[in-house]
Amino acid sequence: MAGEIIVTIFAVTLFRVAWIVRRPVHKDITFYILPGLSNLRKIVRYAADFSYVPYGLIWYAINVPIVRLGRYNGRFWMGALALIDSFFLWYSQYLGLTVFVAYVLIGTFQLLRAPWNASINWLIILAPISWIFLLLAPIAKFPVGLPVQVWRYTGRAVGHQHNYIYFGLLGTLWLIVFNYSYFLRGVENSIVIGLGGVWCFIFGYAYLERRAKRRESAAKPSA
Repeated sequence: MAGEIIVTIFAVTLFRVAWIVRRPVHKDITFYILPGLSNLRKIVRYAADFSYVPYGLIWYAINVPIVRLGRYNGRFWMGALALIDSFFLWYSQYLGLTVFVAYVLIGTFQLLRAPWNASINWLIILAPISWIFLLLAPIAKFPVGLPVQVWRYTGRAVGHQHNYIYFGLLGTLWLIVFNYSYFLRGVENSIVIGLGGVWCFIFGYAYLERRAKRRESAAKPSA
């Protein structure tokens, strides 16, 4: 089994890095994530004219050293996240094959679509070491430690486009790891399969919604 796991992790990491190299950098990284990570003074001291990334100080503590290694290059930052995540993929196998598969799927989607959530996944997957990581994950996700005014950006972020999917996937991984570590370990297969079915429906709905909006936009007469 160890050999198959190593091959899987290598293949997944190779796919992720290839995607990162070939695809354009997400505009949210360029216009929001990188400016936030490179302006810690404005993050700690509230500036009304600054567009905040509403994450906690723990999130900044994890990601600032990583982004600095890549000289604040979004593509390098994503590549570094992919390489670091390979170690967490390896660790997740010790939580069982079901949790490993769930982490591969959720982690890959988040890394390629919302890489700013990768470090939150790391905190969640470390929960079997200590329950404190289950608390640190939401503390890192929300702007705990930042000026109170920043919290108003959080509500806006949750309702922005398809962010509900990214929040939902974090919650799903949290529930899976919590169940494995501290609740009903013997039923994780049923839980993962059930949650997987729910997400198939959610992704199907999001796809149809996006397709309908494209058709509506294409049908509008050009000015």
